[in-house]
Amino acid sequence: MGKHEWRLILVLTVICVVSGGVLGWVNTLTAPAIRAQEELAKERALQEALPGTTTFTEEPALRKELEEAGLAGIVEVYRAYRDEEEMGFVFTVDQQGYGGPIRMVIGVTASGNLSGLTVISHTETPGLGAKITDARFLTQPAFREAMVGMTLAVTKDKGEVDAIASATISSRAVVRGVNAALTAAQSLLDAEAMNGGVDVD
Repeated sequence: MGKHEWRLILVLTVICVVSGGVLGWVNTLTAPAIRAQEELAKERALQEALPGTTTFTEEPALRKELEEAGLAGIVEVYRAYRDEEEMGFVFTVDQQGYGGPIRMVIGVTASGNLSGLTVISHTETPGLGAKITDARFLTQPAFREAMVGMTLAVTKDKGEVDAIASATISSRAVVRGVNAALTAAQSLLDAEAMNGGVDVD
């Protein structure tokens, strides 16, 4: 190998090392800000899932109980309060969509009604499945009127949820997430009613 080739290799090596160092330095600077933004977005989603709530307490033990009971897709469980009053539960739920996992935050009141539904991350097709984030889809009557004990489905599956045109798979994933949250809420509310916890009357 000639002198010219060795010089080229040396130059490329130096460029790679410097570039890697710069990228690492930039990541160190931006990572805290990115984490802070993610936390703010999560807090906003929790508030939208159960409006009027002032405090959320994560309950990993409850999530583990649901997992052991065979309920898939529940990533986080939060107990929601307005001051001292328990308002219900908020669930972070993952379901497989057309382009990858869809993460949702779903609230259920202490009386068992679906109170809010937000999609916080997805990789669905722009202009098609990505419309699962649209308020028109997420606030339709089938979702607004949902409650524990119900199992939702898209109209193509003889249900009440209007799927997004040409994005049935994405729509079904959201419906599965809602059903998972409703099932989880029913299990937790029933257990608390038996133990004298949340009043579900």
